[in-house]
Amino acid sequence: MTAPKIPDTCPRCDSHDVSLLTASPVPGRWFMYACGVCFYSWRSTEPGYATDPAAYPAAFKIDPTDIPKMLVVPSIPTRRGGTP
Repeated sequence: MTAPKIPDTCPRCDSHDVSLLTASPVPGRWFMYACGVCFYSWRSTEPGYATDPAAYPAAFKIDPTDIPKMLVVPSIPTRRGGTP
């Protein structure tokens, strides 16, 4: 089996830090890629609006320079009764 062609550009942030995350258990069926900048991940079988940077919805694009300024997801609160 030949190795998959890893996309050059992340659909969400347009960075070039894309790597192969995993592959289908059925050889060659699909590949999963991940962006090292914005952590977006996608499968090779998804439609163009999720895999093609030019077709990715502008409302969901991320500017990599904004990532350090984004809010951190809050921690899970302590359970009632005081037990963590």
